[in-house]
Amino acid sequence: MHLLAAQPGTIADGAVAVELGQTPGDIVVLSAADSEIACLAAAQRRRIETDPHAPRLRLASLLRLGHNYSVDRYVETVLSRARFIAVRLLGGSGYWRYGVERLAALARERGIVLAVLPGEDRDDPRLAEASTLPAHELDRLLRFFRESGRANLGALLRRLAMHAGASFADSAAHVEPQPVPRLAGYLPGAGAVALDKLVAELPHGRPVVAIIFYRALLLADDTAAIDALYAALTARGLAPARRRGAARAVRRGGPRAPGSGGRGTRRRTRAADRHSRRGRSRAGAQPDRRRAP
Repeated sequence: MHLLAAQPGTIADGAVAVELGQTPGDIVVLSAADSEIACLAAAQRRRIETDPHAPRLRLASLLRLGHNYSVDRYVETVLSRARFIAVRLLGGSGYWRYGVERLAALARERGIVLAVLPGEDRDDPRLAEASTLPAHELDRLLRFFRESGRANLGALLRRLAMHAGASFADSAAHVEPQPVPRLAGYLPGAGAVALDKLVAELPHGRPVVAIIFYRALLLADDTAAIDALYAALTARGLAPARRRGAARAVRRGGPRAPGSGGRGTRRRTRAADRHSRRGRSRAGAQPDRRRAP
Protein backbone atom coordinates (compact mmCIF):
# COMPACT_ATOMS: atom_id res chain seq x y z
CA MET A 1 0.00 0.00 0.00
CA HIS A 2 1.42 3.37 -1.03
CA LEU A 3 1.31 5.96 1.75
CA LEU A 4 1.35 9.73 1.28
CA ALA A 5 2.76 12.02 3.94
CA ALA A 6 0.03 14.26 5.36
CA GLN A 7 0.48 17.89 4.29
CA PRO A 8 -0.50 20.79 6.57
CA GLY A 9 -3.43 22.82 5.28
CA THR A 10 -4.91 20.01 3.20
CA ILE A 11 -7.92 17.76 3.72
CA ALA A 12 -7.66 14.04 3.08
CA ASP A 13 -10.90 12.67 1.59
CA GLY A 14 -10.04 9.06 2.46
CA ALA A 15 -9.41 8.05 -1.14
CA VAL A 16 -5.68 7.68 -0.47
CA ALA A 17 -4.00 6.42 2.69
CA VAL A 18 -1.86 8.99 4.50
CA GLU A 19 0.83 8.78 7.17
CA LEU A 20 0.36 11.44 9.86
CA GLY A 21 3.96 11.15 11.00
CA GLN A 22 3.25 11.71 14.70
CA THR A 23 5.26 10.33 17.58
CA PRO A 24 3.42 8.49 20.39
CA GLY A 25 1.85 10.38 23.30
CA ASP A 26 0.24 9.53 26.63
CA ILE A 27 -3.05 11.18 25.64
CA VAL A 28 -4.53 11.27 22.13
CA VAL A 29 -7.55 13.34 21.13
CA LEU A 30 -9.15 12.94 17.70
CA SER A 31 -11.67 15.49 16.46
CA ALA A 32 -13.14 16.74 13.19
CA ALA A 33 -13.25 20.34 14.47
CA ASP A 34 -10.09 22.33 13.76
CA SER A 35 -11.12 24.98 16.31
CA GLU A 36 -11.33 22.34 19.03
CA ILE A 37 -7.90 20.97 18.13
CA ALA A 38 -6.38 24.46 18.16
CA CYS A 39 -7.94 25.26 21.54
CA LEU A 40 -6.64 22.04 23.10
CA ALA A 41 -3.18 22.72 21.67
CA ALA A 42 -3.20 26.18 23.28
CA ALA A 43 -4.34 24.69 26.60
CA GLN A 44 -1.51 22.14 26.47
CA ARG A 45 1.08 24.86 25.79
CA ARG A 46 -0.09 26.80 28.85
CA ARG A 47 0.03 23.64 30.93
CA ILE A 48 3.56 22.77 29.86
CA GLU A 49 4.68 26.24 30.97
CA THR A 50 3.61 25.46 34.54
CA ASP A 51 4.22 21.70 34.50
CA PRO A 52 6.99 20.58 32.12
CA HIS A 53 6.37 16.95 33.14
CA ALA A 54 2.71 16.93 32.12
CA PRO A 55 1.62 13.90 30.06
CA ARG A 56 2.36 14.20 26.35
CA LEU A 57 -0.65 15.14 24.21
CA ARG A 58 -1.21 14.24 20.58
CA LEU A 59 -4.00 15.82 18.51
CA ALA A 60 -5.21 14.70 15.09
CA SER A 61 -8.04 15.49 12.71
CA LEU A 62 -10.45 12.70 11.83
CA LEU A 63 -10.55 14.17 8.34
CA ARG A 64 -7.06 12.73 7.83
CA LEU A 65 -8.09 9.26 8.96
CA GLY A 66 -10.78 8.45 6.42
CA HIS A 67 -8.90 5.59 4.77
CA ASN A 68 -8.86 2.28 6.67
CA TYR A 69 -5.15 1.82 6.15
CA SER A 70 -4.53 5.33 7.54
CA VAL A 71 -6.37 4.17 10.66
CA ASP A 72 -4.32 0.97 10.85
CA ARG A 73 -1.05 2.88 10.59
CA TYR A 74 -2.10 5.42 13.21
CA VAL A 75 -3.13 2.61 15.53
CA GLU A 76 0.24 0.91 15.10
CA THR A 77 2.44 3.99 15.46
CA VAL A 78 0.55 6.20 17.94
CA LEU A 79 -2.69 4.88 19.44
CA SER A 80 -1.31 1.50 20.55
CA ARG A 81 1.15 3.31 22.86
CA ALA A 82 -1.32 5.76 24.36
CA ARG A 83 -2.80 5.52 27.85
CA PHE A 84 -5.93 7.50 27.09
CA ILE A 85 -7.77 8.09 23.80
CA ALA A 86 -10.68 10.49 23.27
CA VAL A 87 -12.64 10.74 20.03
CA ARG A 88 -15.13 13.52 19.23
CA LEU A 89 -17.19 12.06 16.41
CA LEU A 90 -19.63 13.92 14.18
CA GLY A 91 -22.40 11.92 12.54
CA GLY A 92 -22.44 8.95 14.91
CA SER A 93 -20.55 5.67 14.76
CA GLY A 94 -21.53 5.12 11.12
CA TYR A 95 -19.39 8.08 10.04
CA TRP A 96 -16.17 6.37 11.19
CA ARG A 97 -17.27 2.79 11.76
CA TYR A 98 -13.95 1.10 11.04
CA GLY A 99 -12.07 3.49 13.30
CA VAL A 100 -14.51 3.03 16.18
CA GLU A 101 -14.30 -0.77 15.89
CA ARG A 102 -10.49 -0.72 15.77
CA LEU A 103 -10.22 1.58 18.79
CA ALA A 104 -12.76 -0.41 20.81
CA ALA A 105 -10.81 -3.62 20.20
CA LEU A 106 -7.44 -1.95 20.86
CA ALA A 107 -8.60 -0.42 24.16
CA ARG A 108 -9.82 -3.74 25.51
CA GLU A 109 -6.76 -5.61 24.29
CA ARG A 110 -4.18 -3.16 25.67
CA GLY A 111 -6.05 -1.77 28.69
CA ILE A 112 -6.21 1.73 27.22
CA VAL A 113 -8.87 4.10 28.55
CA LEU A 114 -11.18 5.05 25.66
CA ALA A 115 -13.88 7.74 25.46
CA VAL A 116 -15.82 7.99 22.20
CA LEU A 117 -18.00 11.09 22.42
CA PRO A 118 -20.51 12.68 20.05
CA GLY A 119 -19.39 15.84 18.31
CA GLU A 120 -22.90 17.32 18.26
CA ASP A 121 -25.60 18.03 20.84
CA ARG A 122 -27.41 14.68 20.59
CA ASP A 123 -26.10 11.62 22.40
CA ASP A 124 -25.33 8.29 20.73
CA PRO A 125 -25.57 5.12 22.90
CA ARG A 126 -23.48 3.18 20.39
CA LEU A 127 -20.50 5.45 21.06
CA ALA A 128 -20.84 4.88 24.79
CA GLU A 129 -20.82 1.11 24.17
CA ALA A 130 -17.48 1.41 22.36
CA SER A 131 -15.97 3.37 25.27
CA THR A 132 -14.39 1.85 28.38
CA LEU A 133 -15.47 4.56 30.85
CA PRO A 134 -18.76 4.52 32.78
CA ALA A 135 -21.65 6.66 31.58
CA HIS A 136 -21.32 9.32 34.30
CA GLU A 137 -17.66 9.94 33.44
CA LEU A 138 -18.39 10.08 29.70
CA ASP A 139 -21.05 12.68 30.47
CA ARG A 140 -18.57 14.76 32.50
CA LEU A 141 -15.95 14.71 29.74
CA LEU A 142 -18.58 15.60 27.15
CA ARG A 143 -19.69 18.60 29.21
CA PHE A 144 -16.09 19.83 29.33
CA PHE A 145 -15.93 19.69 25.54
CA ARG A 146 -19.34 21.27 25.01
CA GLU A 147 -18.82 24.15 27.44
CA SER A 148 -15.31 24.63 26.08
CA GLY A 149 -13.38 27.83 26.83
CA ARG A 150 -9.93 28.25 28.37
CA ALA A 151 -10.76 27.22 31.94
CA ASN A 152 -12.83 24.17 30.97
CA LEU A 153 -10.31 22.78 28.50
CA GLY A 154 -7.46 23.34 30.95
CA ALA A 155 -9.42 21.35 33.54
CA LEU A 156 -10.24 18.74 30.90
CA LEU A 157 -6.56 18.10 30.19
CA ARG A 158 -5.97 17.51 33.89
CA ARG A 159 -8.90 15.12 33.98
CA LEU A 160 -7.55 13.22 30.98
CA ALA A 161 -4.11 13.10 32.59
CA MET A 162 -5.67 11.49 35.66
CA HIS A 163 -7.19 8.79 33.43
CA ALA A 164 -3.78 8.37 31.80
CA GLY A 165 -2.25 7.54 35.18
CA ALA A 166 -0.99 10.92 36.39
CA SER A 167 -1.46 11.67 40.09
CA PHE A 168 -2.37 15.04 41.58
CA ALA A 169 -1.82 16.30 45.11
CA ASP A 170 -4.63 18.85 44.77
CA SER A 171 -8.18 18.78 43.45
CA ALA A 172 -7.37 20.32 40.06
CA ALA A 173 -8.33 17.13 38.23
CA HIS A 174 -11.64 16.82 40.05
CA VAL A 175 -13.37 20.10 39.21
CA GLU A 176 -16.68 20.06 37.36
CA PRO A 177 -17.26 21.74 33.97
CA GLN A 178 -18.22 25.39 34.37
CA PRO A 179 -21.00 26.74 32.12
CA VAL A 180 -19.95 29.64 29.91
CA PRO A 181 -22.73 32.31 29.87
CA ARG A 182 -24.59 32.93 26.63
CA LEU A 183 -24.21 36.64 27.29
CA ALA A 184 -21.39 38.18 29.29
CA GLY A 185 -18.67 40.77 29.47
CA TYR A 186 -15.03 39.95 28.90
CA LEU A 187 -11.91 41.16 30.72
CA PRO A 188 -8.26 40.37 29.91
CA GLY A 189 -7.00 37.47 31.96
CA ALA A 190 -10.42 36.90 33.56
CA GLY A 191 -12.41 35.68 30.56
CA ALA A 192 -16.20 35.89 30.76
CA VAL A 193 -17.50 38.14 33.56
CA ALA A 194 -20.90 39.50 34.56
CA LEU A 195 -21.93 42.70 32.77
CA ASP A 196 -22.15 44.50 36.12
CA LYS A 197 -18.50 43.64 36.79
CA LEU A 198 -17.54 44.80 33.30
CA VAL A 199 -19.18 48.19 33.91
CA ALA A 200 -17.61 48.47 37.37
CA GLU A 201 -14.13 47.90 35.91
CA LEU A 202 -14.43 50.76 33.40
CA PRO A 203 -12.14 53.70 34.29
CA HIS A 204 -13.99 56.93 35.03
CA GLY A 205 -13.58 59.96 32.82
CA ARG A 206 -12.66 58.09 29.64
CA PRO A 207 -14.81 57.72 26.52
CA VAL A 208 -16.28 54.22 26.39
CA VAL A 209 -15.86 52.06 23.28
CA ALA A 210 -18.04 48.93 23.08
CA ILE A 211 -16.42 45.90 21.46
CA ILE A 212 -18.89 43.18 20.48
CA PHE A 213 -17.71 39.74 19.42
CA TYR A 214 -19.06 36.24 18.98
CA ARG A 215 -19.20 33.77 21.87
CA ALA A 216 -17.50 31.22 19.61
CA LEU A 217 -14.24 33.19 19.84
CA LEU A 218 -14.26 32.85 23.61
CA LEU A 219 -15.10 29.13 23.49
CA ALA A 220 -12.24 28.53 21.06
CA ASP A 221 -9.89 30.69 23.16
CA ASP A 222 -9.30 32.75 20.03
CA THR A 223 -9.41 36.24 21.54
CA ALA A 224 -5.92 37.45 20.57
CA ALA A 225 -7.31 40.00 18.09
CA ILE A 226 -9.81 41.27 20.69
CA ASP A 227 -7.06 41.58 23.28
CA ALA A 228 -4.84 43.50 20.84
CA LEU A 229 -7.68 45.89 20.00
CA TYR A 230 -8.35 46.38 23.72
CA ALA A 231 -4.69 47.25 24.35
CA ALA A 232 -4.55 49.67 21.41
CA LEU A 233 -7.69 51.53 22.53
CA THR A 234 -6.47 51.71 26.13
CA ALA A 235 -3.14 53.16 24.98
CA ARG A 236 -5.09 55.97 23.27
CA GLY A 237 -6.88 56.96 26.44
CA LEU A 238 -10.16 55.16 25.69
CA ALA A 239 -12.11 52.69 27.84
CA PRO A 240 -12.88 49.52 25.85
CA ALA A 241 -15.89 47.56 27.10
CA ARG A 242 -15.81 44.10 25.58
CA ARG A 243 -19.13 42.33 25.41
CA ARG A 244 -19.43 38.81 24.09
CA GLY A 245 -22.87 38.56 22.56
CA ALA A 246 -23.67 42.15 23.56
CA ALA A 247 -26.24 42.51 20.78
CA ARG A 248 -28.61 40.47 22.95
CA ALA A 249 -28.02 42.79 25.91
CA VAL A 250 -29.06 45.78 23.82
CA ARG A 251 -32.24 44.07 22.65
CA ARG A 252 -33.13 42.94 26.15
CA GLY A 253 -32.35 46.25 27.82
CA GLY A 254 -29.17 45.03 29.53
CA PRO A 255 -26.94 47.32 31.61
CA ARG A 256 -25.34 50.26 29.83
CA ALA A 257 -21.78 51.47 30.17
CA PRO A 258 -21.30 54.92 31.76
CA GLY A 259 -21.86 57.72 29.27
CA SER A 260 -24.09 55.66 26.99
CA GLY A 261 -27.50 56.94 25.93
CA GLY A 262 -30.58 56.37 28.10
CA ARG A 263 -34.27 56.31 27.33
CA GLY A 264 -34.21 59.68 25.64
CA THR A 265 -31.54 58.49 23.25
CA ARG A 266 -33.57 55.39 22.35
CA ARG A 267 -36.73 57.50 21.79
CA ARG A 268 -34.82 59.90 19.53
CA THR A 269 -33.33 56.95 17.63
CA ARG A 270 -36.76 55.35 17.07
CA ALA A 271 -38.23 58.70 15.98
CA ALA A 272 -35.36 59.19 13.53
CA ASP A 273 -35.94 55.71 12.13
CA ARG A 274 -39.67 56.43 11.59
CA HIS A 275 -38.86 59.75 9.94
CA SER A 276 -36.30 58.05 7.71
CA ARG A 277 -38.81 55.39 6.62
CA ARG A 278 -41.46 58.02 5.81
CA GLY A 279 -38.90 59.98 3.82
CA ARG A 280 -37.91 56.94 1.81
CA SER A 281 -41.59 56.17 1.14
CA ARG A 282 -42.24 59.69 -0.21
CA ALA A 283 -39.05 59.66 -2.25
CA GLY A 284 -39.76 56.27 -3.83
CA ALA A 285 -40.96 55.99 -7.42
CA GLN A 286 -44.76 56.20 -7.61
CA PRO A 287 -46.82 54.85 -10.53
CA ASP A 288 -48.39 57.55 -12.74
CA ARG A 289 -52.13 56.84 -12.73
CA ARG A 290 -53.07 59.70 -15.06
CA ARG A 291 -54.42 58.75 -18.45
CA ALA A 292 -52.29 59.51 -21.44
CA PRO A 293 -53.84 62.28 -23.64
